[in-house]
Amino acid sequence: MNPTSDGMKKLKIAFQGEKGAYSEIAAKHFFRGTSIDLFPFNTFADAIHSVVSKKVDRGVIPVENTLGGGIREVFSLLDEEPVYGIGEIRLKISHSLLAIRGATLSSIKNVYSHPQALLQCRKFIHQKKLKRIEYYDTAGAAKFVSGSGDKSIAAIASEAAAEDYGLIVLKRHLESDGHNFTRFMIVSRDYSVRPDADKTCIVFGLRNRPGELHRALSVFAIRDIDLLSIESIPIVRKPWDYEFFVDFRGSVADERQSNAISHLREISPHVKVVGSFRSGRTIL
Repeated sequence: MNPTSDGMKKLKIAFQGEKGAYSEIAAKHFFRGTSIDLFPFNTFADAIHSVVSKKVDRGVIPVENTLGGGIREVFSLLDEEPVYGIGEIRLKISHSLLAIRGATLSSIKNVYSHPQALLQCRKFIHQKKLKRIEYYDTAGAAKFVSGSGDKSIAAIASEAAAEDYGLIVLKRHLESDGHNFTRFMIVSRDYSVRPDADKTCIVFGLRNRPGELHRALSVFAIRDIDLLSIESIPIVRKPWDYEFFVDFRGSVADERQSNAISHLREISPHVKVVGSFRSGRTIL
């Protein structure tokens, strides 16, 4: 870690994307008041592997968007890699159309952004008859547009990215619905449960037998445990087989929740507790 002027060591934080990415914004909010260094990575896998390999101390990874749904690649990585959730934060996402100086809304023909952002702005893109071009990151798309010199292309990214890359904002609030939030999980190599944890994330697999999902979910129902979300994840190299990523109310330190997980292990061949932590605050 890098020392600060007062001798304290900075936390190294990984995020996916370039400077100006929403993940970077989320990291700054979550670790506000903590001395940190932020490290960008091109892919979710690279960001998580940087945590595993001890290049950084924590990672801030998006797991779910209210318009686009769960991010299956991230779910799979949380299952496969030796990392654990230790916190979360929810960020209101407002997309802007960014272009170089001299461009106008009518001059734009092609729009670059991350697939999730393109999905969240699909109505605007359709109305303007723009060609959508997928890019690895929203802020990365802004960086590309900035260096292109092309007035016919634009990026969908944060307004902060416009400031970072010297772009102009042609239009704000492109998202198809104003209730556009992304939930980010803070991941660590070390598994720990906060004393004030009120939410748990797990992933589990099931044998391909009739009624198995019903049996698995019943371990929560019979204990009156509130399920907050459930996502199916396709298993690589096993077509049409799935694992399930579940959030539920309560901590694994609580007896009911602990007993439910023990019961689930009797049914499922694979259960991983991704994390128990305090529900994240929402940043508007």
